[in-house]
Amino acid sequence: MRFTLTRRTVCALTPEQTGRRGVAWILGAFVFCPCHLPITLWVVAALLSGTAIGALVLGHPYLSGVALFVVWLAGTLHGFNLMRRARLDAYTRRPHDGWLTDRGGDAQ
Repeated sequence: MRFTLTRRTVCALTPEQTGRRGVAWILGAFVFCPCHLPITLWVVAALLSGTAIGALVLGHPYLSGVALFVVWLAGTLHGFNLMRRARLDAYTRRPHDGWLTDRGGDAQ
Protein backbone atom coordinates (compact mmCIF):
# COMPACT_ATOMS: atom_id res chain seq x y z
CA MET A 1 0.00 0.00 0.00
CA ARG A 2 1.43 3.36 -0.99
CA PHE A 3 0.61 6.65 0.70
CA THR A 4 1.08 10.00 -0.92
CA LEU A 5 0.79 13.36 0.72
CA THR A 6 -1.29 15.90 -1.12
CA ARG A 7 -1.72 19.53 -0.30
CA ARG A 8 -5.25 20.58 0.26
CA THR A 9 -6.34 23.95 -0.97
CA VAL A 10 -7.47 26.16 1.87
CA CYS A 11 -9.05 29.55 1.89
CA ALA A 12 -6.96 32.46 3.08
CA LEU A 13 -7.86 33.80 6.50
CA THR A 14 -9.48 37.18 6.68
CA PRO A 15 -7.95 39.75 9.04
CA GLU A 16 -10.90 39.28 11.39
CA GLN A 17 -10.33 35.52 11.56
CA THR A 18 -6.61 36.00 12.12
CA GLY A 19 -7.30 38.48 14.92
CA ARG A 20 -9.75 36.10 16.59
CA ARG A 21 -7.25 33.29 16.31
CA GLY A 22 -4.65 35.51 18.00
CA VAL A 23 -7.01 36.29 20.87
CA ALA A 24 -7.75 32.56 21.24
CA TRP A 25 -4.01 31.81 21.45
CA ILE A 26 -3.54 34.46 24.15
CA LEU A 27 -6.50 33.17 26.15
CA GLY A 28 -5.20 29.63 25.84
CA ALA A 29 -1.73 30.72 26.94
CA PHE A 30 -3.28 32.45 29.96
CA VAL A 31 -3.78 28.99 31.49
CA PHE A 32 0.00 28.57 31.60
CA CYS A 33 0.66 32.08 32.96
CA PRO A 34 3.48 32.13 35.55
CA CYS A 35 1.25 33.82 38.11
CA HIS A 36 -0.89 30.66 38.10
CA LEU A 37 2.15 28.39 38.29
CA PRO A 38 1.40 26.70 41.65
CA ILE A 39 -2.13 25.87 40.52
CA THR A 40 -1.00 24.83 37.04
CA LEU A 41 1.74 22.56 38.39
CA TRP A 42 -0.73 20.91 40.76
CA VAL A 43 -3.29 20.35 37.99
CA VAL A 44 -0.65 18.99 35.58
CA ALA A 45 0.71 16.66 38.28
CA ALA A 46 -2.82 15.50 39.18
CA LEU A 47 -3.74 14.84 35.55
CA LEU A 48 -0.52 12.96 34.92
CA SER A 49 -0.40 11.08 38.24
CA GLY A 50 0.60 7.48 37.90
CA THR A 51 2.69 8.13 34.82
CA ALA A 52 6.40 8.70 34.38
CA ILE A 53 5.75 12.29 33.26
CA GLY A 54 3.71 12.92 36.42
CA ALA A 55 6.61 11.69 38.54
CA LEU A 56 8.94 13.97 36.56
CA VAL A 57 6.67 16.98 37.20
CA LEU A 58 6.46 16.27 40.93
CA GLY A 59 10.16 15.41 41.25
CA HIS A 60 11.46 18.45 39.37
CA PRO A 61 9.15 21.43 40.03
CA TYR A 62 11.67 24.05 38.84
CA LEU A 63 12.23 22.29 35.53
CA SER A 64 8.46 21.88 35.13
CA GLY A 65 7.97 25.56 35.96
CA VAL A 66 10.50 26.61 33.34
CA ALA A 67 8.85 24.35 30.74
CA LEU A 68 5.42 25.81 31.51
CA PHE A 69 6.88 29.32 31.36
CA VAL A 70 8.30 28.62 27.89
CA VAL A 71 4.91 27.26 26.75
CA TRP A 72 3.19 30.39 28.10
CA LEU A 73 5.70 32.72 26.46
CA ALA A 74 5.51 30.95 23.09
CA GLY A 75 1.69 30.95 23.10
CA THR A 76 1.46 34.60 24.12
CA LEU A 77 4.00 35.76 21.53
CA HIS A 78 2.30 33.74 18.81
CA GLY A 79 -1.07 35.26 19.74
CA PHE A 80 0.31 38.80 19.63
CA ASN A 81 2.01 38.03 16.31
CA LEU A 82 -1.30 36.84 14.84
CA MET A 83 -3.09 39.97 16.07
CA ARG A 84 -0.32 42.19 14.63
CA ARG A 85 -0.53 40.36 11.30
CA ALA A 86 -4.31 40.82 11.24
CA ARG A 87 -3.93 44.54 11.84
CA LEU A 88 -1.35 44.89 9.06
CA ASP A 89 -3.43 42.82 6.64
CA ALA A 90 -6.50 44.95 7.34
CA TYR A 91 -4.63 48.12 6.34
CA THR A 92 -2.72 46.75 3.37
CA ARG A 93 -5.39 44.59 1.80
CA ARG A 94 -6.45 45.57 -1.71
CA PRO A 95 -10.01 45.32 -2.96
CA HIS A 96 -10.88 42.41 -5.25
CA ASP A 97 -10.93 44.53 -8.41
CA GLY A 98 -7.46 45.95 -7.72
CA TRP A 99 -8.53 49.59 -7.37
CA LEU A 100 -7.72 51.58 -4.28
CA THR A 101 -10.60 54.02 -4.78
CA ASP A 102 -14.36 53.62 -5.10
CA ARG A 103 -14.42 54.84 -8.73
CA GLY A 104 -14.86 51.42 -10.24
CA GLY A 105 -13.21 50.37 -13.48
CA ASP A 106 -13.47 53.47 -15.70
CA ALA A 107 -10.71 56.00 -15.22
CA GLN A 108 -11.16 59.27 -17.07
